[in-house]
Amino acid sequence: MFGPGVDFYPETFPPTVRCTVPGTDPAAWAARHRAGLDELLHEHGAVLLRGFAIEEAGAFEAVASSLVDQLYGDYGDLPHEKDTDRVYGSTPYPAEQSILFHHESSHMAQWPSRQFFCCLRPSEEGGATPIVDGRKVYAALPEELRDRFERLGIRYVRNFITGLDIAWPDMFGTDDRAEVEERCRAQDVECEWLPDGSLRTRQWAPAVVRHPRTGEPVFFNQLFLHHTACLEPSIRELMSSLFGDDEAAYPRSASFGDGSPIDDATVALLREVYDGLAQRFRWERGDLVVIDNMLVSHARDPFVGDRKIIVAMGDMVVRREAVAGRRAD
Repeated sequence: MFGPGVDFYPETFPPTVRCTVPGTDPAAWAARHRAGLDELLHEHGAVLLRGFAIEEAGAFEAVASSLVDQLYGDYGDLPHEKDTDRVYGSTPYPAEQSILFHHESSHMAQWPSRQFFCCLRPSEEGGATPIVDGRKVYAALPEELRDRFERLGIRYVRNFITGLDIAWPDMFGTDDRAEVEERCRAQDVECEWLPDGSLRTRQWAPAVVRHPRTGEPVFFNQLFLHHTACLEPSIRELMSSLFGDDEAAYPRSASFGDGSPIDDATVALLREVYDGLAQRFRWERGDLVVIDNMLVSHARDPFVGDRKIIVAMGDMVVRREAVAGRRAD
């Protein structure tokens, strides 16, 4: 499929392209084979490039740039990698805890269609990046529940409380409240300044979208990263001691789009579906994984050791162009 100089393993997950010629320029190779990689992404949702000796952020950025029309450089939830504008460090989250499945920025007014991960240093143990196909999740859900998510969407509430989550000036890259308010209005986000100076935002987003290339319905959201049922028990107990029964005051929470609660049992069922569909691979130094962010969600397993994964994303999709359901008023 990709000609000489690489071995192709379509039966693995993700489908793997291994470079067999030392010194191959990975960015030039990727640019020549972008169409073929796109086809694999539309079918499988992810592709692994291995053996291309990608060892630093600049080389990674060059490969990512060759596979999208434009990389995105204004993402506030991840720290920028040193000396780069469009490469980020992975989520700074305790190594002993999992990061749950999510489609990047799926709760926002725009999200990347492509996301890239590069392993500069694999962990000693664990640290896989599990992947789940959102088309399979959609098909596996009970029809009544799936239809409710598709019809109502999800309402996300976030409180930018210093010490409990990223502070709002760091998220927005400004300490100008008027600018924050204007940016929220432009993205259909409700914002409220609380008496302690923190910021609360509320926004509706779809739980199901149709892929712009394939037209397939995909269960697509960030429910697990926002619903209080997904907090570690000790953290949920702490939040309860701080905020009582008002889950809307927690750093993050989520409900159906009409404001009705998504109960813990529903979240537990969804997590079982994701865990049953998850596929994993073991990171090697220099690996680069490309994912179609609209087709597959990703997570992170706990790990031991000094793991370093860097991230890039690009070719943004605007929500209104991809929504399959309708907003509940």
